[in-house]
Amino acid sequence: MKILIGSPVYQRAWILRDWFECIEKQTIPLADIGFIFELGPNDDETHHVIWDWHLNHPQVGFFDVVVRDDLEHYTHPDGLRTWTKTAYHKMVNLRNSLLDRAACIMPDKYFSLDSDLLLENPQTLEKLYHTLNRSGVDAVSPLSYMYPKGVSFPSVMTWTEGVGRRASRLLDEYKIGETFKSDIIMAAVMMNPNVYQNVRYTWHPQGEDLGWSCECTIHGYNLYCVSDVYVPHIMHKWMLDDYHTIGDPRKDEAYNNVNISL
Repeated sequence: MKILIGSPVYQRAWILRDWFECIEKQTIPLADIGFIFELGPNDDETHHVIWDWHLNHPQVGFFDVVVRDDLEHYTHPDGLRTWTKTAYHKMVNLRNSLLDRAACIMPDKYFSLDSDLLLENPQTLEKLYHTLNRSGVDAVSPLSYMYPKGVSFPSVMTWTEGVGRRASRLLDEYKIGETFKSDIIMAAVMMNPNVYQNVRYTWHPQGEDLGWSCECTIHGYNLYCVSDVYVPHIMHKWMLDDYHTIGDPRKDEAYNNVNISL
């Protein structure tokens, strides 16, 4: 299997059909792609979307679902997101469970992909896969944004007070449109076997992706952002309606005056 996609999913029936459709359109065929999910209980609509998709796509390389009724699951009002210490600890648990499962399955690459990220570029998986085959590249992420509007919060960060301490976004240092090394990558992260076998998520006050990035640095692994590949982050239901109508304005803003073909 070339790529195993893993995601924790709860109350995401509203976007999952779009999420799967984007993966169906990738240049890497479904026979070379697998899926593992960590789901919450009492979420029948999400479960039905996932199982119905699998039923209609038997060619997929691997498919497995675990329902986690040992954790408290909750959703947020549409338009609001509040991350607490408890929520970050839960995400560490879910993401590490997925990594443990990936380590048993042993794909060529493991792709941690949140269920509100749409792979609109059909070459996303292929480009990330081939970048990971370069010497010295251990994990990669496409460009996305972590705030509904504007481009002040890209999916990369920089340690500003020492590795594992506080991180900030130094926008002037990120070469948008190029592949560049980054201290921290997040949200959509593809990794080689050495990473998914040896690195686990840990709690960090700014999010579990920072804890994972810190552990990567400690292990000597190199993280890169493939920022000529854009992935819309559809954080709220109203954003999906807008996306279907006008696309993602953050994309045009991000690549303004950048000489690349999208």
